[in-house]
Amino acid sequence: MKQYLSDHKILQVILCLIIFIVSLALIILGQKEIGYIGILKMMIGLAGILFLLGFYNSFYNK
Repeated sequence: MKQYLSDHKILQVILCLIIFIVSLALIILGQKEIGYIGILKMMIGLAGILFLLGFYNSFYNK
């Protein structure tokens, strides 16, 4: 999958942008809710952003 995405940069950018927007929306919506559901939404959003950070860094590791 990593090789396929590195060959198709446009697809990689679009997928990363979609994941980022969804993750950011989950964090914002989770902040507005009180309780465990809000915390769960924020944690899922944070996991999405951390996944993107790890995915970005994987191209620069040797």
